[in-house]
Amino acid sequence: MRRFLLLSAVLCLSAPAAMAQGQGATASSGPMVITISKLDCSRVIQHTPAADVAYKPGVDVHGKPVVPADADPKQAEFAKKILPEVLEIPLTINPLTYNKAKAANKNKATAASAVASNTQAITTAKAEGTTLNTQLTTLNTQKTTLTNTYNSDTAAIIAITGGAGATDAGLLRVRAARQAAVDSAYNGKLTSVNSQIATVNSAIAANTTTVSNLQTRDTTLRSEYADTNMATEGTLAGLSAKGLDSTQMKLGTIKYDIARNIFTFNDEPLMSEDQRALAEACAKRGVRAGGR
Repeated sequence: MRRFLLLSAVLCLSAPAAMAQGQGATASSGPMVITISKLDCSRVIQHTPAADVAYKPGVDVHGKPVVPADADPKQAEFAKKILPEVLEIPLTINPLTYNKAKAANKNKATAASAVASNTQAITTAKAEGTTLNTQLTTLNTQKTTLTNTYNSDTAAIIAITGGAGATDAGLLRVRAARQAAVDSAYNGKLTSVNSQIATVNSAIAANTTTVSNLQTRDTTLRSEYADTNMATEGTLAGLSAKGLDSTQMKLGTIKYDIARNIFTFNDEPLMSEDQRALAEACAKRGVRAGGR
């Protein structure tokens, strides 16, 4: 399988080189020179592990004899009998229903995705609403605590300046000064809390509208999904009723020769002769996979 993936990668890598070759031919009338780097060679050479890392049956990593995992020769012989010399993988499609069935299923999937996305949006919006309401509760608690503290401080000032019926001018001046300081601090904090409460209330109102709109859209999307699903099932049932769902067209066959380790498609090698020759030339120069 690693070799098959390597061959596919080589085919992809060879396409830009071919294009570059064609462009060079039209741009210049002189001789064309193609330079193959060591990296290019490494891309087309299958990695060959060193002898000391390759698996050797019947011995351990130190070269000492061990009992093989498959100690039953009958099982090994049986495996050779049931395993074919060449594995064949046929490639087929249904040309009469492929596009219609694919389009119908795609429409159904799109409708389902829209419902799922909107449902997630509702969940997210409701979670945001919960968070906002928690913030509002906290701010209202802060406001109540702030007011209670203000009233307590005011009462304390009155008590230490002669009480409610005080008439002494000096005490009244002290009371007024201290009360002014308390009022200033309280009003500043109260203004800040009220501003935050107003902001959160505005966000809650917007969130409520968002949730309502999403829920309305949810109803519409679910109705559209039901219609799409019905249409899809109808399309597939119609194709089946006409016997078209069993129609097949063979595109070709991929074969893997186990003994030769070769893949072919419609009996054509998946690696071109030019690429094979390049791989052999690179191998002779000592270039292996990975540029080693």
